[in-house]
Amino acid sequence: MSAPLSADRPWPRVGRLQRYGPVLLILLALVAAGTVATIRTQTKPAASRAGARASKASVPPTYAAAEREGRTADYQWGRGCDRTTGRLEMPTVYAPPCVPVFHGTNGGRTWNGVSATTINVVYYQAQPGLLSSVASGATAEPTATLATAQDFVTMLDHVVELYGRQVHLIHFQATGAADDSVAAQADAVDVAEQLHAFASIGGPLQTSAYEEELASLHVLCVGCASSATSPEFQTNAPYIWSNLPTVNSLLDTATAYIIEQLNGKPAIWAGNPAWHHRTRVFVVVNEVASPPTPGEQQLTQQITKLATTAHVRMATDQSLTYTLDLTTLPEQAATLAAKLNALGATTVVFAGDPVMPIYLTKACAELGYFPEWLITGTLFTDTSTLGRYYDQAEWSHAFGISSLPVPTPIDQSGPYVLYRWWYGKGSLPPSEKTASLVLPPLLQLFEGIELAGPNLTPYTFQAGLFGAPPAGGAPTTPLDALGNQGAAPTPSYSWPADYTFVWWDPTARGPDEEGVQGAGLMRYVDGGKRYKDGTVPRGEVPMFSLAHSVTSYSTAPPGDRPPSYPPWPGSPAAR
Repeated sequence: MSAPLSADRPWPRVGRLQRYGPVLLILLALVAAGTVATIRTQTKPAASRAGARASKASVPPTYAAAEREGRTADYQWGRGCDRTTGRLEMPTVYAPPCVPVFHGTNGGRTWNGVSATTINVVYYQAQPGLLSSVASGATAEPTATLATAQDFVTMLDHVVELYGRQVHLIHFQATGAADDSVAAQADAVDVAEQLHAFASIGGPLQTSAYEEELASLHVLCVGCASSATSPEFQTNAPYIWSNLPTVNSLLDTATAYIIEQLNGKPAIWAGNPAWHHRTRVFVVVNEVASPPTPGEQQLTQQITKLATTAHVRMATDQSLTYTLDLTTLPEQAATLAAKLNALGATTVVFAGDPVMPIYLTKACAELGYFPEWLITGTLFTDTSTLGRYYDQAEWSHAFGISSLPVPTPIDQSGPYVLYRWWYGKGSLPPSEKTASLVLPPLLQLFEGIELAGPNLTPYTFQAGLFGAPPAGGAPTTPLDALGNQGAAPTPSYSWPADYTFVWWDPTARGPDEEGVQGAGLMRYVDGGKRYKDGTVPRGEVPMFSLAHSVTSYSTAPPGDRPPSYPPWPGSPAAR
């Protein structure tokens, strides 16, 4: 049996939950994976930011920066710095950069939650509910996930330069449901004023109230804002950081692809053969909050302006919208399908949550409406796990962009490799299902603390991460590039900053992201070659061509593999 695959965004097995239907199955997977389609909730604007903004000169230089200036000999780099990569000797592409050895005192209490010896960090966990109670063993998963987080914190405390401090991880259990904005706002106040946190790892999935209230109280939220727009990050800067691309970057890239490669050409991949010689006519279907947030409205206007300027042929000058209300999704889908059929659009640009396509593709098939489906990569609509739940007669004509890496066996993923490197050969994280979710925000937090230097504030944290050398950019390792290094012109507080092209192959067989064997897999064009956000290759993208496409890698390609290092001195593995 093949090993489960990992796309560095885990899809835990759900076992007997399948009998409760595909919606619960998918939502449990999303909740356990730390993301679900976010209903953006209006909250009060973030308060004015306190504190002086930090410049690059106020944070320590990285080895890469010193090398560019020819000044590496001016600093002492200490043990564990690989001079060939400029990063710590950790077996991951995303190893934090080397900084000079620190001498002296760290400044003590530089911000709320920071002392001379500790940095308070809250680990936020959602309130258990229906989805966790109906799945076998799900109630034990939060405890294992917390233990996994603590294990990674212990490792990073010893490896990363923290200037005499250590991260103190504080468990915080949410007091309200994922969409309870009032409870989320109150929780944020408790985290800031009672627990005195410098940062929170994660937050509620269906309201932005928690992260925005933390921002107004000058507390970082790392691994938050699962479907925020770029303006939301800018408004709350430098407090909110995400491990998912912004909706803006995905839709900007999808629009560029439409303009440069699809517009004005026949709909050759539509399910209706009669449209193969018909010039494409596009229509956008997207999820919105009720009422739409300012960020959503601004994004819609931006995309509409781009399409109009490029003379993209649209079936209507307005997108077709819906809200994520599970009780009404079937009815909303039927209404959308009828409108799509009446408009006669050849190409549906879908920019919503992963549950709606279950109903929408079925409703379209029942009407005999078989267009092209353009995948924009929003909220895991680009995964094999979810693609298998969509109507296959419809989804077999789906193609587009994805920010996900090409999957590899989960035991070869970065978190597993790092865990074994520190804790010893054969060691496994307490939560095998969510280790790939737990590590990325923690690694980003520690890198930001290291690059901030001894004067740790949200502003030095930002300056440090904005100056960090980019990492990744290969088929199995997406590009981590913050600030203006990957998603210009506006500074980026989320990653990845690149994407790849995909199409749905209903006949391909193998394991999905949960390791479940079956038919239907996402295919990655040209071996999963990646492109920076907003750029489109000049040559035609070979969609629906088996040549050079892959569904996964049994081992990461040579260019994606980090160097191999011995265990860190003093680690359990070294002992």
